[in-house]
Amino acid sequence: MDIFSRMNLRFRLLLALKTTRWAGLLALPLLAGCRHASVVPNPVVDYFPVAVGTYRTYAVTDSVWANARPTATTYQLRERVTEQFTDAAGQPAYRLVRSRRADASAGWVDDSVVVVQPSARAVLLTQNNVRTVELIYPARAGRGWNANALNGSPDTIVSRTRFYTDKVGTPFTTPAAGGQAAKTYDNTVMTKSTLDGGVENINALSQMGLHQVYADGVGRVLRRRFSYATFTANPDGSTNLTPGVVQRGAARYEVLIDAGTI
Repeated sequence: MDIFSRMNLRFRLLLALKTTRWAGLLALPLLAGCRHASVVPNPVVDYFPVAVGTYRTYAVTDSVWANARPTATTYQLRERVTEQFTDAAGQPAYRLVRSRRADASAGWVDDSVVVVQPSARAVLLTQNNVRTVELIYPARAGRGWNANALNGSPDTIVSRTRFYTDKVGTPFTTPAAGGQAAKTYDNTVMTKSTLDGGVENINALSQMGLHQVYADGVGRVLRRRFSYATFTANPDGSTNLTPGVVQRGAARYEVLIDAGTI
């Protein structure tokens, strides 16, 4: 190899080394950026957690009005998740056994069975062979849906019979009940059952509705179901209105007092 060939080879080697060095220097910021970059996942919110072996216990008050006189019955209701299985459509489902007892000193007696199917989009609940849409995700203030869309209800696309109230992602304090103190939950949502379109079935003569509060990572912490009238009927067909005084009807109030794993 002559002197010119050796010089040419040396020049090309030096050029290759410089190119490699500059490429490495240019890559350093990119590598540094990749090394320090982090992906922040969206927080997972679960207002109806379900896991085999867990339970929730509620203090319940059932009230019945007759001739403007209320009669109240108190007891405890427990929901425990006993099994996970696959339904006929191949979807995962959980069996919840509901049990009842008079108070903390009495033994539990199984009362009924409920099937829950949670997903990323909704929570379905089947009770007495009726399937309802309890929650939809993501939860947004004022968002409505048809709770009976899966049980033969007409107009399943346009009907909206359950709504999130404006209390979405806000704290909620349950009242003292069943010998337990009041408790505050940091992240909750409240739903209300309504007539089609979002108006509650409440007027001067009667009131009917369902209010439920769910806490993130806990489940339902309060449920209030009511149906009563504030008027009496006369033999001639007229009515006597008694604003603010329940004449007849019924209501149920459930407050979470205990939760855990059996």
